[in-house]
Amino acid sequence: MTRQESKASESYRACLDWLFARHRFTMKPGLERVEWLLGAVGSPHEQFRVVHVGGTNGKGSTSCMIASVLREHDIRVGLYTSPHVVDFTERILVGCDPIRPERVVELVDRLKPAAEEMAATFFEIATAMAALHFADEGVDIAVAEVGLGGRLDATNALDSLLSVITGIAVDHSEILGSDIAAIASEKAGIIRESGAVVTGAAGDALDVIRGVAAARKARFVSVLEEVSVDSISISSNGSTFNLEYDATLYEALSVAMLGRYQVSNASVAVVALHELDALGVFSLSEKSLRRGLSEASGMGRMQVIDQRPTIVADVAHNPDGAEALMSSLPNVFDYGRLIAVVGVMGDKDLRGFLSAFRDRADLVILTRPASERAADLETLKSIAEELDLPHRLVATAGAALESALSEASEGDLVLITGSHYTVGDILTSLGVGQEL
Repeated sequence: MTRQESKASESYRACLDWLFARHRFTMKPGLERVEWLLGAVGSPHEQFRVVHVGGTNGKGSTSCMIASVLREHDIRVGLYTSPHVVDFTERILVGCDPIRPERVVELVDRLKPAAEEMAATFFEIATAMAALHFADEGVDIAVAEVGLGGRLDATNALDSLLSVITGIAVDHSEILGSDIAAIASEKAGIIRESGAVVTGAAGDALDVIRGVAAARKARFVSVLEEVSVDSISISSNGSTFNLEYDATLYEALSVAMLGRYQVSNASVAVVALHELDALGVFSLSEKSLRRGLSEASGMGRMQVIDQRPTIVADVAHNPDGAEALMSSLPNVFDYGRLIAVVGVMGDKDLRGFLSAFRDRADLVILTRPASERAADLETLKSIAEELDLPHRLVATAGAALESALSEASEGDLVLITGSHYTVGDILTSLGVGQEL
């Protein structure tokens, strides 16, 4: 590394240190600060159109699929997702290109005076950075993933032409509420007056979202009620399926992202793209739709890291996500024993999460990623004992992977899961996904 490169790297790290320190302002609901921050730098969010994607699980994958298909139509697309797995630059993409570290430094320097004046939070600043970058890069459409909830999330300051809400499950209950209806109400806060919303929700959540859409006179599309999916084939190469919507039948669509639940995410993405076509945003091409779905990818989404033994990383972090993951593994991979490396945040439903491993994992290695929010190992141990899970404790995520590999034979599967932090720690230790 040259002296100039070293200096640039140091500037980037110092920039991230300042940015991550803003996490201490996390619990400050409301859109006033981010709206003021955007206004202070010229309202860049008014220079492009927005597809806003919320939900509990699947919103990141669905966002990636929508953006991938739009790229295949030669549309200049921005993609804003969170959280990152290995590096902050994963959060903001134009086309397939993540934001460069030096650009992060430049944008933080532009935003810092206003951010400090308003005591803006990490996510508010990151959202404003994405908007600035997209505007400066001449993006036509930005696909923006909700960070938390919807109604008061910083991304809701971006005026969307289409709202997309994936499935709803209990998560972040201390903030969003402890029942599905309350959570769905918060998620539905991204629906615009006289706008349009596509949702993959079911049950009570679907009823709530339908009601909010009606109250706001928004076009409402339920994937559950209006889409037919059949002939599903799941493998370690991805999934194929037939999908019919609005009198259009797509046979043998394929997605490279692994897991049965990615078929559900792809269904939501396809309907969202049809709605963008109906809104006159672009003309949907079947050829480009197929290519975009087949090429969409996301770090930490049932990501295969190595073979013999198979090492898979997945950022499932709540009971619903864990259940979907554990149900999908046998359909995707052939393996002998399943050894899971699990590190979860302490504010999650720990018992609910670990319950997904009962009678499915041969060994659960409980660990603690490098986060102050990480669940205490003794707490995890107590729950594992109550559930009669075969387990051991290993203090750090990297050491936990080494412990798992020492147990595994070539035909076994080693799963890394529980949190973006856990997956990020291990991928970082393996040098996966790093440019710096």
